[in-house]
Amino acid sequence: MSPRMRMLLLSFAAAAVSFTSGCGDAGTPLEPAAAPADAAAYSRVTDSEELAPADELDIIARFRQTPVITIGWAKKWIGPEGGRLEFLGFGLEVPPGAVDRVTMFSIRVPYPKEPGRVVAEFGPHGRKFARPLILSFPFRGTTIDAATDPLVVWWNSDRWVSMGGWVSGGGTTISTYTDHFSEYGTTTDAAYRGGGLATTGG
Repeated sequence: MSPRMRMLLLSFAAAAVSFTSGCGDAGTPLEPAAAPADAAAYSRVTDSEELAPADELDIIARFRQTPVITIGWAKKWIGPEGGRLEFLGFGLEVPPGAVDRVTMFSIRVPYPKEPGRVVAEFGPHGRKFARPLILSFPFRGTTIDAATDPLVVWWNSDRWVSMGGWVSGGGTTISTYTDHFSEYGTTTDAAYRGGGLATTGG
């Protein structure tokens, strides 16, 4: 093979690796930010783009009535001034100063695979934020809306990790703080511990 052809093939391979190794977000990559002082207890396990296996969703809450879904994701550009993205009752709130440039945020539900589960994947992946963001999930109308021990969990590619959480005054949503994105869902403390899963990191 000629040196010129070898160089062309190597250039093509490098471009292909660069293209496929991205997270799929349209936003400009951010530099990892320092962890917020009030989030020292948050888990620092690197999150994964892999969705939780179907059998690992057993502890995740369900909607009492499966929502009608025609598209499985929503995206929004949010800058340093902050903003909010909502989709099918899921929400993320970006406070002012959390990012230093306009960034594409996203919420994706596992449609059509698991449309009945209270689970969503938030993006962009692999980023840490200068200030904690708030994630919100449907609570009323789910199988845990009468529970006294609801909580939010995130999937770290191996297990669910508790993030705690609080229910809104009206009982419509359950929320938690986070400084990173992954796949998140809701459950109860009893189901979480009963499943023999992680009990730290929230």
